[in-house]
Amino acid sequence: MPTKYDVFAEIFEKAPCKPKDLEFKTPIYAQVNSLISQGWVKKTKQGILNPIKNKETEFIFSILKWSLKNNLNYNFWFSENLPNILRVLSKSIPKINPKALSNNKKKQEIVNFFEDNQFLVLWKRKPKLGTLLNHSLFDLIMEKKGIKEKINEKYLSYIEINKEILKISKKEINPFDIKIFEFLAGSAQLEGSTVSIGETVDLILKSIYPDKPNEDIQMVKNLNESLHFIIDNLDKDLTIDSLKEINKRCLFSLHKGAGEFKKTQNKILGNPNFKTTSPEKVVNELEKFCEGFNKIKTREECLKQLGFIHNQHQRIHPFVDGNSRTTRFLVNWLLMKFKFPLLIIKPGAFEKYMSLTKLSTRRDDDNLRDFLLHLILHEELVNR
Repeated sequence: MPTKYDVFAEIFEKAPCKPKDLEFKTPIYAQVNSLISQGWVKKTKQGILNPIKNKETEFIFSILKWSLKNNLNYNFWFSENLPNILRVLSKSIPKINPKALSNNKKKQEIVNFFEDNQFLVLWKRKPKLGTLLNHSLFDLIMEKKGIKEKINEKYLSYIEINKEILKISKKEINPFDIKIFEFLAGSAQLEGSTVSIGETVDLILKSIYPDKPNEDIQMVKNLNESLHFIIDNLDKDLTIDSLKEINKRCLFSLHKGAGEFKKTQNKILGNPNFKTTSPEKVVNELEKFCEGFNKIKTREECLKQLGFIHNQHQRIHPFVDGNSRTTRFLVNWLLMKFKFPLLIIKPGAFEKYMSLTKLSTRRDDDNLRDFLLHLILHEELVNR
């Protein structure tokens, strides 16, 4: 049965509309009446529904909008259990499974939702240890609910997280592994795509096209082509030509400058402090980058250099567009080469990831490296 939030989301999308215009298979009169009585929706004498703009509905809409953009179930954010969960977790970190949560099925479902989408990042399964990430949605909800506790993120040291990653059994590449599709969907969503993981599987394996913008669909298809280029060339050295090929495939039919180096200085939207290499120095910087990439010969060195590899390519920012997508492919090229799990970034970690990369006020390779390693370990633990 649809919730009042499901109905409110539909009204927001289709207003002005009548209840019969909303695509639900069961009657929704009770939900509509509830929205009207709460002052969220106005109904005219002709039966036309329109959302009402006020502080409460703006709060609701901001959560709906973010969740729909990232293909997440927004109903979790409106659970009556959520405020208590945030209070408990804020106090219990790094312990993730205190009795106040583990003995309640509905509360555990929300904790699992946080884990599945990387709002909660685990580093140990038994006992369950990890950290709750700071996130703008948490800030919004905690302020709304009057929660005064602060989320203090806690992580393992590099020595500790490195040790745990090296314990993971070596991974052979399986192009049909769900992890492949999780990476593709996550990397695309970071660039604004609305294609979900399930839709990515259907698109790539079954050629079933979701009801999403053509650009979003093309982006996922392009990322899949780039990934397979890397898989086919995994044992070869990284070259400037292979870098161009990755970017060219990422941007196929999306940008006329696909695979071409920038001719003018690029700037990072929202972060004037992020300085990139000037166009005339790109080739020289990339030659040094490829040389350093190819000198990595051990699994230990691979892990140690992940932050540098990511940040260095982003700081060069050699292409007209698609630089971040290309960067994430380079990180995963290195991981696959040494048979580590893929780096998969999901919506809960998007803000933290961006704050350490394109939106960072200062470059910190080690901090980024450690966070990426925590995400890799988390995905191994949460899917056991």
